[in-house]
Amino acid sequence: MTMDKLYPSLPFAPGETPLSWAARLAALHTGGGLRPFLNDMDVPFMRLAGGHADAIRRLCDLACQDHKVVEHNTIRSLDGRRFELRGEAFSAEFLTGSVTRFCPACLAADEGGASRPHAQRRGRLEWLLAPVRVCPRHQQPLMERQRDAWDGKARELQLLVPEAGAALQALAEPLPERAPSPLQDYVLGRLEGAKGPGWLDDQGIEQAVRATEMLGAVLTFGSRTKANELDQMDWDAAGQAGWRYVTGGEDGVRTALEQLLERARMTVDGPLRRLSAYGMLYSWLGSSKLSKDPGPIRDILRQHILDNMDVQAGQLLLGRAVVNPPRSSIASLAASEGVHSATLKNALLAKGMITEAEAELPGSHVLVNYETGKAVSEEVKRAVAVTLLPQMLNASRNMVAALLDGGILTLLNDGGLSKANIKRAVDREQVDALLTRLGRIAMPVSKAPGTMVRLTKSAAITQEIMPLVLAALFNGQFRRVMRLEATPGIGGLLVDPKEIKALTSRSRPGMSASCAFMMLGIGEAAGKRLIAAKTGEVVLETVSIPGEAEPWVTPEAMASFRSKFVTFKSLLIEAKCKQTQLKWVLAAHEVKPAFDPKTLGAILYRRADLPKALEL
Repeated sequence: MTMDKLYPSLPFAPGETPLSWAARLAALHTGGGLRPFLNDMDVPFMRLAGGHADAIRRLCDLACQDHKVVEHNTIRSLDGRRFELRGEAFSAEFLTGSVTRFCPACLAADEGGASRPHAQRRGRLEWLLAPVRVCPRHQQPLMERQRDAWDGKARELQLLVPEAGAALQALAEPLPERAPSPLQDYVLGRLEGAKGPGWLDDQGIEQAVRATEMLGAVLTFGSRTKANELDQMDWDAAGQAGWRYVTGGEDGVRTALEQLLERARMTVDGPLRRLSAYGMLYSWLGSSKLSKDPGPIRDILRQHILDNMDVQAGQLLLGRAVVNPPRSSIASLAASEGVHSATLKNALLAKGMITEAEAELPGSHVLVNYETGKAVSEEVKRAVAVTLLPQMLNASRNMVAALLDGGILTLLNDGGLSKANIKRAVDREQVDALLTRLGRIAMPVSKAPGTMVRLTKSAAITQEIMPLVLAALFNGQFRRVMRLEATPGIGGLLVDPKEIKALTSRSRPGMSASCAFMMLGIGEAAGKRLIAAKTGEVVLETVSIPGEAEPWVTPEAMASFRSKFVTFKSLLIEAKCKQTQLKWVLAAHEVKPAFDPKTLGAILYRRADLPKALEL
């Protein structure tokens, strides 16, 4: 041996690692260990172990070896615990770490009766890869040895596997026969440049392996099993189980997820939980500590959960917040929308959106389309049952009836709400508008002046004239109207008995035109055009009342108008849909406003022109 060139030569063997070759050179030329030999050759051990070109080429130059052959089998260390081999990048977890794997049958075959067996025994490159757990030549599980961290880095077989000859054969004999998994074959083939299933080839090699193994682990060992409970042969079995699905791409993965979901449905008594269905797969992909991109399987699982499980808007799901989930449970929807779960369930049943059998289940067990369910919940929220109006308005039932009879409040179309325990209802927006108007027309006082009485307790107001009094009140016909600051709603209104008597002496049902415009949601200018026939026809009939400056609208005229026409805003309420959706339906059916909106100053439709698709 000289310091210039090593003699005799020892060629680099196909399939081995640079460190294995260096250890064989040490055994051949010095009979000693790897590190002293490298020190003598002025080859830095850590540079060689890290796959750096300067160390590789220095050793190759000494051993008269083509460095390209060695570099082809070199795992290069990158920044951040990342590595690269033949164009494939991966993390440290893709390697076996401090554990050294070996096949005793391969090592025994390497020896071949040589006088210096350690100069012949080769550490295979494939043994460094975590997904390789079975010897492809001898069809046996690989064995593992581990001492300290330094030995794990050097992987010097003469230290880690001192057995030789018969002792080495004895290690191999009890090992069971086991074929390599197709996932292992795929990894080795990919590193040789072979093409595999497209879905896997489109990912990083580590992503492809991890997705296959995690999916297969849940399929094989169940959702309750944790990753740290599996041994190497368990992971090998997991890779085999996952392979049959990932080779089918996204469709194959979805099929596997469907099986996991169905299995959970059969075994879980109650609402489905993600962890109980997808186990360690969900734990891995949903971990806040996940530092590496897991690949497309995360998006596939996320969409599968959105399509099949209860998800709330705003909830974080596999790293991203959910904006509009496709499906949500009735219970979650009711909670997020602020309605009673039972009421929402009854409304969904009434509209045919859930079955009778589903209605018998708890709300947390039943999934519905999120957008549809939200629309129904908004309808339920807007719908104020007539039975609740006395409390909301602080008024008697007779007064509420008068508000409805006089057209000051109007009933919503049923739309299935009667079966949701909301038999007769008005829109909350109308109730809010009425209370707002009360605040404008009545002056607040701390106590009632001596000449004023509560509207609710005036002896002069009978049930027969109540609609007339309320119409006059909201028309602004009373000059003196007050409200007690400490008493909300109609119950706090104060009126002058003299004005009540004067009103009843000229009893007339209905309301002024300006009040009618307000109740119909039409501006003053547009309303005047409607009653003046400036649209080409009299749309809202009025009558003249002696002593009154304004035209008068009778209840019959109001009812006639509402039966023939509807404003865009009222149509939104009746159709129970969003503005964009309503505009789309009207445009699709070529429905035009009854009159030019620019000329009229309002958007008005003829009910006869409306499509059945609006289900009014």
